[in-house]
Amino acid sequence: MNKNNINFQVHRTKESTLVELLCGLLMLISLILSIILFFNVRQAGVGMLVQMGAVGLGVLLMLFFAYKPETFNIPDDSPARLFLVTVRFLRYAAVLMSLMSLGMTLSAVLGFTPTVVAASSTLLFVPLLCWYFYEYMKVKRNKMRE
Repeated sequence: MNKNNINFQVHRTKESTLVELLCGLLMLISLILSIILFFNVRQAGVGMLVQMGAVGLGVLLMLFFAYKPETFNIPDDSPARLFLVTVRFLRYAAVLMSLMSLGMTLSAVLGFTPTVVAASSTLLFVPLLCWYFYEYMKVKRNKMRE
């Protein structure tokens, strides 16, 4: 764990509340569908419950660590903007993971293969990563000019 020297605190905003509610709602719907699938097709339901639990834990950890900037692996002398970008990235990644979980569960309930959902999730995550690295490099360039 990186203990950064910057005194940066993450405050609750409308965006953070909206992201947390959206993630919670998506994971709740995924859980309900997984339980329904468990009672209809036990073997598939068990897999979806395990998937939902693993992804749910990942989403919960991302949202939790968004409020713990001292855990970010960011150089000590970084500007606060870099912390803001990292927090926003974690929140958006949590929403994408929640969507992926819902999509996987929904595809299992409908009897489709989850390949399209997995590919779509990956294709949505790539632009998010590109955005994060672009913002990261922009902050680094601005820091070097100072």
